[in-house]
Amino acid sequence: MVKNVIIMGVGSYHPEKVLYNDYYIEHYKKFGTDAHAIGMMEKMGRNRRTLAFEEETSITMSVEAAKNALLKANLSALDIDAIISVSDTPEYLTPCCALIIKNSLEAKNVTNVFDMNNDCIGMLTAIDIASRYLKTDTKYKRILVVGSMNMTPFSREDDLVTYQGISDGAAAIILEVVEEEKERGFLGSRVFTDDSYNKNIRFPNCGLSKITDEKTSNYDRRLRWDPFDFSFLSDEWSKLMTIHLGDHNLKPKDVSHYFISQFSKHDLYETLAKLGVDRSKAIFNGDKYGYTGCASPIIALDDMLSINDFKTNDILVFCSVAAGYTMASLIYKW
Repeated sequence: MVKNVIIMGVGSYHPEKVLYNDYYIEHYKKFGTDAHAIGMMEKMGRNRRTLAFEEETSITMSVEAAKNALLKANLSALDIDAIISVSDTPEYLTPCCALIIKNSLEAKNVTNVFDMNNDCIGMLTAIDIASRYLKTDTKYKRILVVGSMNMTPFSREDDLVTYQGISDGAAAIILEVVEEEKERGFLGSRVFTDDSYNKNIRFPNCGLSKITDEKTSNYDRRLRWDPFDFSFLSDEWSKLMTIHLGDHNLKPKDVSHYFISQFSKHDLYETLAKLGVDRSKAIFNGDKYGYTGCASPIIALDDMLSINDFKTNDILVFCSVAAGYTMASLIYKW
């Protein structure tokens, strides 16, 4: 018998405020960069974005996504043993957001709560951590992982990538450990890190130590993204996934579906081409929601499951990239 960590439920939440490309084109005319912005939108694959209302936070969106996942799993919050909250825009640093989410869900049987931030690979990292908890500690039967992005309040209005490209939303996934004769579920992870671009992105730009300083401008408290050539994405993503699949005696063609970061449509399709697989093997929804950071691959999974289910033994790969940069890959056997 082997311990398998399987997906019991997936949910997402998308704010109801929506903005389209024409809004951003008009916006960038103020800076004389509208032509450049149009090019960025085409490469990133943007059309509409979902943005949080003022009263919405990374916590409230996480709670809604979690309720959705619980409903789909036919479970209640009382069935959850631990909660991991992931966000690079946590509403609070103290107490941890996972504790507040536990309270909001009335998840009274949850004993372990913690937050983590690994930028845009955060949910994949948290799923990996949760899987290891479930496989090695008998106190845990089910773990809820929630991820949320609420970046639009912090984007600089003159930024061509983040202001028009990053949006708000949340995803949740419920993992359960089961003992079975054959191995399935999450099979493992592989991570690659290259810190060459760590200085290009900072949030908050001033650093927390300076955020309360009256001399620190509002502009300096926001996200700074210095332009850089990220054409390496498709090369490094395809390399990472190919090596990871090889760890399990699999090849790219053996994968039923790829859930890759929704940051850039161009780079997602370039990655599939370098893997030698058809575009139909990956969903792209960045045109509908914008880019939702750590929640992005799981929102893609939720969208896919709303269209059709997978068959026994289907292989899924999750892959994303985080600022700085670091990449993560997970393999799941249905």
